Amino acid sequence: MKEKFLIIGYGVSGKAAESFLERQGHEVTVVDKKVSPGVLADSENLEIENFSRVILSPGIPPSHPLVQKAKRRGIEVIGEIELAFSHLQNRCFGITGSNGKTSTVLLTVHILNSANKKSRALGNVGESLSGYLLNGDRDEILIIELSSFQLETIKSERLESAIILNITPNHLDRYESMEQYAEAKSLIRNCLKDKGELYISQQVREDFRDLFPEAKDFEKEVDLLNELSYIQLEMSSKQSIQAAYLLCVRCGVTDQQFLQGLKTFRKPPHRMEWVAEIDGVSYYNDSKSTNVHSVIHAVNQLHEPIVLIVGGLHKGSSYMPWIEKFKGKVEKIIAYGQAAPLMELELKNAFPFQKVDRFADAVALAKAEAKNRETVLLSPGCSSYDQFENFERRGEEFKRLVRE
Repeated sequence: MKEKFLIIGYGVSGKAAESFLERQGHEVTVVDKKVSPGVLADSENLEIENFSRVILSPGIPPSHPLVQKAKRRGIEVIGEIELAFSHLQNRCFGITGSNGKTSTVLLTVHILNSANKKSRALGNVGESLSGYLLNGDRDEILIIELSSFQLETIKSERLESAIILNITPNHLDRYESMEQYAEAKSLIRNCLKDKGELYISQQVREDFRDLFPEAKDFEKEVDLLNELSYIQLEMSSKQSIQAAYLLCVRCGVTDQQFLQGLKTFRKPPHRMEWVAEIDGVSYYNDSKSTNVHSVIHAVNQLHEPIVLIVGGLHKGSSYMPWIEKFKGKVEKIIAYGQAAPLMELELKNAFPFQKVDRFADAVALAKAEAKNRETVLLSPGCSSYDQFENFERRGEEFKRLVRE
């Protein structure tokens, strides 16, 4: 039956949802902050009484005026992922967490495909689920990266297993507390099929035990994994490998196939990516690092003294945890952008600290300050959106400036 849908947000997910719904013969109206042909202005004055359902793009919060308006009128509000879930026929597995989601999803898919198990990475990485439905293959195993934003609007039970890698401070500009953020992550349990299993890390169990009484641990010590050297920066973290191993075994991958696939995997760019060595100084691009704890993880992977570039758009967390964690490792902090004044306030008495406005100035200063046998690390701990459209552009600009 033909329905009328309202889509809020016209990014990758919104465009895919529009294409899918139109192919299904439905009538679609799209609103976005940026008006364009066929896209209306996102205004709370929009009349919505005639819509049967509202579809949210991941970045649209439940507090959005049109969302509240729809709920008051009894109109169903779902996310783009939920729209796709109700139509998918594939085997599906879900991965969420504050850090490491993308690398874990891509690692799992790489190993499955190398073992001749057709697989695809979807969700918050690569192609959206609605886009996949336009040309999907029912025989593919889907490994789906799910953000807390997406989990807020999913209710279909489509996942055979789900993994929560970690829950550390992130998106506190959207959530009122860590407890509220953790509760959003816990919603992944609602996506599990009957007899589906939820797996969590030891950190999640220790910090949020009451939220996950039924969950199992995935960080198992497996004999074949003990042979690996996790300190190689081109290799995924031990946690990512353990999570990938659990899912791959459930899909019929043997230990030998797993190791063979692992050997040929390379992390995507902007995640502890080696850039160059110039005058005895090593440069690493970790632009994907957009929260406080991901910077701690990056610093812990390096062994030489670090000149650290941080900054961007503040996401709500304090930077005070860095003081204890960076002792003896970080020689100087250079902060740029919108978050720099708060960083200076919290950190200037603990480290040599310098604040600049422009990203390019931060890179130039780091190059001037770093000495032989030191490392310049870009691990911003903040969103890129004050000076860049995404973390990829920020990382590419860092690499360009370093190599000039």
